[in-house]
Amino acid sequence: MATAMRSDFMGAAVQSGAAAPKPTTQKFQVSAIFKKAQKQAKQVQESAKQKLPGKATQVVKKGQKAAKKAAPAAPSKKQTQAPKKAAQKVFQGAKQAGNKASKQAGASSSKGWFGEERASGLDKWYGPSRALFLPRGLLDEAEIPGYLNGQLAGDYGYDPLSLGKDPETVEKYRSYELLHARWAMLAAAGIVIPEGLQANGADIYGGTWFETGAEMLNGGTLNYFAVPWGVVNNPLPLAAVTGIEVVLMGAVERFRQQGKGPKGYSPGVGKFDSDIFDRLDNLYPGGPFDPLGLADDPEAFAELKVKEIKNGRLAMVAVLAFAIQSYVTGEGPYANWSKHVADPFGYNLLTIVGNEDRLPTL
Repeated sequence: MATAMRSDFMGAAVQSGAAAPKPTTQKFQVSAIFKKAQKQAKQVQESAKQKLPGKATQVVKKGQKAAKKAAPAAPSKKQTQAPKKAAQKVFQGAKQAGNKASKQAGASSSKGWFGEERASGLDKWYGPSRALFLPRGLLDEAEIPGYLNGQLAGDYGYDPLSLGKDPETVEKYRSYELLHARWAMLAAAGIVIPEGLQANGADIYGGTWFETGAEMLNGGTLNYFAVPWGVVNNPLPLAAVTGIEVVLMGAVERFRQQGKGPKGYSPGVGKFDSDIFDRLDNLYPGGPFDPLGLADDPEAFAELKVKEIKNGRLAMVAVLAFAIQSYVTGEGPYANWSKHVADPFGYNLLTIVGNEDRLPTL
């Protein structure tokens, strides 16, 4: 395929030169470029033969034959020639397209840990060739439940409790998992960042996540920190902050369940009316919620779904670990991390759990 794409571009480069007559002094320049292109195409063909078996090799040969028919053997005096810069530009485009196709062809023949064929692109995350929770050399594919067919993002064939037999149940659980995953990603950032800022000199009170509520209950107020413009004081007490957050989050959740929303403005979309939400999906709305247009490409969108659920699952485990770690050490995750980095062998799980001060005494 790579050679075919290049050959088509080569023929187009020479044919596009038949537009306006030019001096014959350019004939040898364009001829040299054409010969160089043929040489490059031949090299790519030899490389592609090693990567593309069977039908793909036939496609390469057909593309080469088509290029020979389309391209003249040599430019004559009567034939007009394309300018040198235009021919070089087309040649570079053909070279880049061929390299990209060649890389894609090579990726499809990669091997896994145990020598098994490993899929590339979206096939790596969806369908029967997707990655599983164990390498295929250690896992019998017959043990994978039939209802786990790789249609959902993040389906690794793992369901030991058989929770996904009912399609409606799977859809409900996926909604719950995705919402919890997004909250966990926000929570993980909200736990680590304030503590890290306070530890590095920011004027923040209650930066450690389990101390924030105690600070406000003792009459303190939250300081929202904005790097590098300083601290913005928040004079509201805990009751007012809690009330505002409950109202705002309640409104957002109600809009999400009803599939509706207010009119407003979003970067990349501009002003929009409330009816824009009538066409949006509840879990992956896009539209005003995707101002950068990251989901415009269907393949990129499918891959982003996998990345989101993978990072969300990791965040859920991380937040649970933060809670257990704070109970064991009495410190936040940033303090634990900084102490471990400063003394990896002196401050770790074994030294903390095995500390004499923590051992029960009779």
